[in-house]
Amino acid sequence: MGIRREGRELALTYLYQLDLQVERQEDIEAVIDKDRVGSERVRRFAKERVLGVWRNLAEIDKVISKHLLHWKLERLARTDRGLLRLAVYEMRFDPEVPAKVALNEALEIGRKFGGEESSRFLNGVLDAILHEV
Repeated sequence: MGIRREGRELALTYLYQLDLQVERQEDIEAVIDKDRVGSERVRRFAKERVLGVWRNLAEIDKVISKHLLHWKLERLARTDRGLLRLAVYEMRFDPEVPAKVALNEALEIGRKFGGEESSRFLNGVLDAILHEV
């Protein structure tokens, strides 16, 4: 598995913890550094994702909510919500990641952590957002 995929998966675990309020936003940077999961490059990449999502959370959630038909963001599975946030962050705020790559990575990770239904749901929402970007 590549550094970026591993970093995204690690970032998803921290976004999940933040969403559950297991960790506080103010503490998450220290938690990532302390955990020592993965290589230094993986942790650095994951930390960039997590902090980027959390700094831009209101705007990211607004974009996602706009494209949820008959759903509310808070009712989504936390894994799906985290993957949507991560992908939208990369699509909107990280010029180094092509939007299609962000979408495809979210789908692959979604298949691994959420199954085929999750992947289809993510694809529908992210494809709509991709066409807006």
